[in-house]
Amino acid sequence: MKKIITTTLLFGLSLFANGLLAQEMSADQLKTFQTDNVENVQKVFKADDFTKCFQVKGKSYDLFSLSIKLDKKNLFNYFLDNKVDVNKSCSDMTPLMYAAISGQMDIAKLLLKHGAQKDAKDKNGKTAKDHALENKQKTVALIL
Repeated sequence: MKKIITTTLLFGLSLFANGLLAQEMSADQLKTFQTDNVENVQKVFKADDFTKCFQVKGKSYDLFSLSIKLDKKNLFNYFLDNKVDVNKSCSDMTPLMYAAISGQMDIAKLLLKHGAQKDAKDKNGKTAKDHALENKQKTVALIL
């Protein structure tokens, strides 16, 4: 029981710290990111930025999760090929949850293949499957 409480507290502190320590993504960085051009993104972001959290319109994202949320497949594949953490969360949403919300079946399958934890829960206790069902993404929910 003590181990569960300690783990939960550490996870909560990690989420809180990530949100506080996230740097604001500039308008130019966001504009470059939205082009889905890997070479241009490499010019604007350093390799160590791939693990950082960025504030975008008041919410904290890592670049991998943002590539899923904004449906930037070239960037998604680039980050996946460079072995980013498929379970990283800068807020309380995992990359798999973003894919589930928007019904991105192929992305969800790739995330699962690369070790995404489908039983991870957000602050409200919802899993990726719960998010898929809530957003009427029944086919994605079937694989979760």
